[in-house]
Amino acid sequence: MCPGQNCPIKQNCSRFTDEILGRQDFFGEAPYNFTTNFCEHFIINCPDENKIRLKAYEIWQQMGYPNGKSVEHWLQAEKELIDLKV
Repeated sequence: MCPGQNCPIKQNCSRFTDEILGRQDFFGEAPYNFTTNFCEHFIINCPDENKIRLKAYEIWQQMGYPNGKSVEHWLQAEKELIDLKV
């Protein structure tokens, strides 16, 4: 887990935004390097591509199997999965 502090990417990092469950290790300070603008411990909040694919498929089924809506279903699935984490 990361304390965030002055980190500019903390809202998109799972190490900062994930729920704290029980005993977990924390960085003493944010590992973000302002000189290189990089964090080697950054884990993006985006859901796994396979989870998005399955959710998009569910949405496609629920919508009645329409043609030409795959991008909309993908984006909706991604948003729904991200919203579940928040």
